[in-house]
Amino acid sequence: DLCGCESKGGGASCSICGEGLEVGNPDAIFAFPGQPTATCGDLEDDGEQGLLTPEQCDILPDLVNDLCECKPVGSTIAPTTTPPPDEECSVCGEGLEVTIPDAIFAFPGEPTRTCGELEDEGEQGLLTPTQCDIYPELI
Repeated sequence: DLCGCESKGGGASCSICGEGLEVGNPDAIFAFPGQPTATCGDLEDDGEQGLLTPEQCDILPDLVNDLCECKPVGSTIAPTTTPPPDEECSVCGEGLEVTIPDAIFAFPGEPTRTCGELEDEGEQGLLTPTQCDIYPELI
């Protein structure tokens, strides 16, 4: 176009739920530490308009899937849960372990769990690769 206009985010559009999925509960509130709260619908709009960074587009599907009730595009059926991966990880990061297993980890939109419970889930391969990547930064 004449003025070379681009979206303010400078990024390509993406679905916060992941490719081929859309938000089923646009009124649900997503809260992430250090960021303002937003509805799933607003986040979905931001993604479609290219206002999210590539990193946000990569990380959000694992964080919002349950909260935003992500479902296949155009689907009227309830979302399905994908099976967990079989890969082990440490929630503290590679080569580290939890030393205060009774400490409480609270993350908006997720059930409160102890660090020991999170460590067990990581060791059993019950965490997504994104959770394995992000938990060491949050814990």
